[in-house]
Amino acid sequence: MLTLACRRHFGSWDLECDLRWRGEGICALFGPSGSGKSTLLRILAGLDRAADDQLLWHNAALASLPPERRRIGLVFQDARLFGHLTVRGNLLLAAEKGQGRWQPDELARRLGFYELMAQPAQALSGGQRQRVALARALLAEPTLLLLDEPFSALDRRSRLHLIHELQTLQREAMLPMLYVTHAMEEVSMLCDELILIENGRAIAQGAPDTLFSRLDLPIASRDDAGVILSANLQQWLAPEQMAELHVDGQPLFVTMPAAPDAPGPVRIKVAARDVVIATEPLTHSSLSNSLQTTLQDLRDVLPGQTLLQLALGQQILLARITRRSAERLALKPGSRVYAYIKAVSLLGEA
Repeated sequence: MLTLACRRHFGSWDLECDLRWRGEGICALFGPSGSGKSTLLRILAGLDRAADDQLLWHNAALASLPPERRRIGLVFQDARLFGHLTVRGNLLLAAEKGQGRWQPDELARRLGFYELMAQPAQALSGGQRQRVALARALLAEPTLLLLDEPFSALDRRSRLHLIHELQTLQREAMLPMLYVTHAMEEVSMLCDELILIENGRAIAQGAPDTLFSRLDLPIASRDDAGVILSANLQQWLAPEQMAELHVDGQPLFVTMPAAPDAPGPVRIKVAARDVVIATEPLTHSSLSNSLQTTLQDLRDVLPGQTLLQLALGQQILLARITRRSAERLALKPGSRVYAYIKAVSLLGEA
């Protein structure tokens, strides 16, 4: 269990945060830039200390301890490697602090930078440095790993690969992680818990799919607001390069260039902006993915825009439409609504 109570004053705003986390799995600290996420990591790591901080990690009081005595690892966004050492030198130095769970060469291969082991760290690109920094932190085998946007310098394909690998490594070591990001896709794929940070305060906590579907939180106003849905992959249609999914027993077709390993449960992300609403089936339209839903709630979240919360069995789908459209369709809770899905992101196995 992690508990933290801390206060900081930064001129125009205050950080007043009380955190409680079970200390298992991967938990996201999620919120807009400047909300205090990175500051919280620095406080946890001991790089920003105050006399009245209260910090317990598995019943051990850490607030008065310097960073080197906390056994908490921190991966900065800008990596911060020892530039005068080679990549291998950076890893070997970190491995001296660990118990040998992983070897430097093994992690270098898994994280995709083995060919760089003899290179000086100062010659690496930003994305390469981030890969090495992650491996270095894992080799030290901390009791808690803090990650501050560790993949921000990587392209999307590389980022998705490393997210999958990080999840696997976390499960191997049962290493608790706090993961700072403002990317909903990363949270959806990687994290099993989310703490929403806004203006220096923790304003909500819970499962990502639950918080992402709420209309009363600031994330509902984001352009990329959306939900994660559980689905079942039924079959791959080779001629169309598409997969047939079932969501609450209803078919949904998504683009899939290559055949999946096997049918089974998957997770998908649907952005609210990619959902078109109709009160009757559309008969002459290019929109083919339709889900029958029930309007559960609606709320104005941006000027001229309304967010709809749609019940899809036991799951929730979000749709963003104009306020004018909501009024024209006379939408109200309990209405049957057809949700036409324009785009779906397949996140992987459930």
